[in-house]
Amino acid sequence: MEDLWSSLKKGLTFLSLALFLLFLLVLFNETGALYRNAYSIHPYIGYTALVLVILLFGILLGVPLSLFLSLRRKPQFPESTEGEEYRRYLLHLKERMRKNPALLESGFVFGEENQILEDVIRAQGILRLEADKKIREGASSVFLTTAISQNGSLDGLFMMVSLTKMIYQVARIYYQKPTARELIYLYSNVFGTVMLARSIEDLDLLDEQLEPVLAGILGGSLGSLLPGTVYVTNLLVNSITEGSMNTFLYLRVGAMAKKYSESLVKADKKEVRRSATLEAVSLMGSIVRENSGKVVKAFAKAAKGSAKKIFRGNRETE
Repeated sequence: MEDLWSSLKKGLTFLSLALFLLFLLVLFNETGALYRNAYSIHPYIGYTALVLVILLFGILLGVPLSLFLSLRRKPQFPESTEGEEYRRYLLHLKERMRKNPALLESGFVFGEENQILEDVIRAQGILRLEADKKIREGASSVFLTTAISQNGSLDGLFMMVSLTKMIYQVARIYYQKPTARELIYLYSNVFGTVMLARSIEDLDLLDEQLEPVLAGILGGSLGSLLPGTVYVTNLLVNSITEGSMNTFLYLRVGAMAKKYSESLVKADKKEVRRSATLEAVSLMGSIVRENSGKVVKAFAKAAKGSAKKIFRGNRETE
């Protein structure tokens, strides 16, 4: 899977380069056409138009490029917890955390210089609670939306937008104003780890993944249904299962985003994937149980409305 991800990145890089070259060809062609048309009126008009176009495109391309290159560079992740590089990275985090709104609101105070690591870990604990709150709120929304919607295409689009938004929210919590480099680092690592998460190594966690789903369905849903409603029961089970799987994906991606944001050294993708899966499993059961009752009520309301329409239609035909 790592080879597949590497090949995919190379392919996307090649495609981006090809599109950029195509854009340059179109740009040169249109600029030449504009110059020739202006030159046909008067040579000085042609020269003036050419200079103005070059200045315009220089500003449009140069300003974003200069802003990107001037972005504050985040110190490279240290390879280990030893050495001056690690201490320098901790100092960078400490200075940045001093301006974090969540820490300022909580009244967090940094200690002496000789306890930088302890301060950073305590501060990350506060930020983790804030991130957990956002992730749980989003997970509940994902469960309810995808469980009731049951539309594969729309659900897929909804999940992509929700995951992208959630990762950015986590980045805002930890980085306040994340730079382009930090966002690229976070998105590429999280989605790269998600792609690796389909490996055979995750089969040993299958029981843990399914247990809270089944507990939510059997404990919070089926018991409130009338006996004999097989079709409605099956539809409800499928809906809650679909919502549970999407909730699990959302929680796991959220856990990965937190772990990459909190990492003080280069993170191991396999370890991040496994720990994120365990965290998602531990949270999913409670979210399913809390929200499955709302799904049951929505189905009951829809079934009641359909029954009234059928009964009314039968009476009219009589």
